[in-house]
Parts: sequence; structure tokens; C-alpha cells
Amino acid sequence: MTCDQARGLIPLYAARALSESDGAGLIEHVSRCTVCQTELVEAMQLGHELRATFGRLPGAPEGTWLSVAARTVGMPLLQVDLGSEMAGLSLNVGATRTGTPITGSLSILGREVPVLRI
Repeated sequence: MTCDQARGLIPLYAARALSESDGAGLIEHVSRCTVCQTELVEAMQLGHELRATFGRLPGAPEGTWLSVAARTVGMPLLQVDLGSEMAGLSLNVGATRTGTPITGSLSILGREVPVLRI
């Protein structure tokens, strides 16, 4: 492993988001490279300090998440639009939190035709 590769993995390791095999490769490199070892120690310290700081923050007041969920009912959770203005075609697929989770339509020269309802 090169130092550049190790530097790309250090933040993931510090965030505990690195796979076991990549982590083993990183540790092997760091055991031989003092520069990367220093960077890893600093990243681990920063991660520890951030987790400790966020751990001291108060949580959201009771009922906040229910209030957010109530205000977002029916709002799109996912929207994918593909199309060609030149050909006059467009396809959109969307998902909401209402009764019909996924719908899709095809628009041909401004005329919309439903093509998907799951």
C-alpha cells in the first residue's frame, strides 16, 4: 500500500467505516510508515473528540420527529427524470409516502401517459 492509498483510508478507519481487510492493509502500512502513523493517530483523536462532543449534545425535543414526519407526508422521497427535449420524450419515476409508493409516467410531445404504478 502506498502512502496516498493509506491517506485515503485513514478517515474511513477513524470513522469505523473501513472493511476488515482494508483495515488490515492499512495497519500493516502504518506499522512501517511513521508519517501515516502520525496521521492515523491524529484522525483517531479527532474522531474520538467528535464522538464525545456529539454525545454531549441534547437530543431533539419529544415529538420533533413525529412533527417532521407529519409535515412530509406526500412529499417526494425520490424523483428521477430522464428525457430528451429534442425528441419530446421524458420519463419520470417518483416515490412518496402516500398510498401509491412508486409511480412513473412517460411524456411524449407534452402528453403524459402513466406507465408505472407499484
